Amino acid sequence: MKETPEKRETRSSRGSARRRAMMDAAWELLLEKGFSGVTLNDVISRSGGSRTTLYDAFGGKDGLLAAVMEERCAEFSAELHISLESNLPPRDALTDFGTKLAKKILTEEAIRFTQILFSEGHHFIPLVEKFMQVGPDSTRVRLIRYLQRQNDLGHIVIDDPAHYAELFNSMIVGDWQKQILKMISPPTYSDAELKKRVSRTVEVFLCGVGSENYRNTAD
Repeated sequence: MKETPEKRETRSSRGSARRRAMMDAAWELLLEKGFSGVTLNDVISRSGGSRTTLYDAFGGKDGLLAAVMEERCAEFSAELHISLESNLPPRDALTDFGTKLAKKILTEEAIRFTQILFSEGHHFIPLVEKFMQVGPDSTRVRLIRYLQRQNDLGHIVIDDPAHYAELFNSMIVGDWQKQILKMISPPTYSDAELKKRVSRTVEVFLCGVGSENYRNTAD
C-alpha cells in the first residue's frame, strides 16, 4: 500500500522529535560528564529511540556531539552578531556587543562548557575545530568587519582591524577565562555592575581608536 502524505509527515515529525530529544540528551550529558563520559547508551536511555535511529541521524557519537555543539554555538553567537551587523555607531554597537558577550560567557552553562573544552579538547580536535569555526571564529570575523566599516566611515582610526578586535575582546573578557580554567568561579555581577564594566571598557577603547571628529560628535 502506498504511503499517504499524512503518514509521511507523521513519520517525519516523529523522526525530528527523536533527533531533538537525542541532541538535548547529549548536551545535558556533555555538561555533566564531559566528552569522554558521554555514551550512546546513556543518550538512548535518556532520550528514547534506538541505536539504529541515532546512527541513521548522526553517524555515531562524534557526529552527534558535533551537531549539538554546532547548534549551541550558533545559538550563542547569533545574538552577538546582531550588534555587529548593525549600522549603530561604535559606542552603541560595542557596548551592546560587549554587554551580551560578558553576560553569556559568565553563565553557568558557558563556564562548564569552557572547562570541559580546555580540559579534554586535545583529545577531540575535530570537535574543538567545529566549535571554534561556528562560535568564536565567526564572531571574531564579524567584529573585524564591523571595525573595518567604522574605520572606512571615519568613526575610528585603525590600521589592523584583526588586532583591534583581539584587543577589544580581551578587554571585555579580562581575567575571567583564566579563572574559569583554574576551576575558580568568576565574580557574580549585577546587570548594573556588568554594564558599568563594559561601558568603561568601550570608553577606554574608543579613546584610543575613535577619530577626533567622531569623539566631538559623540560628545
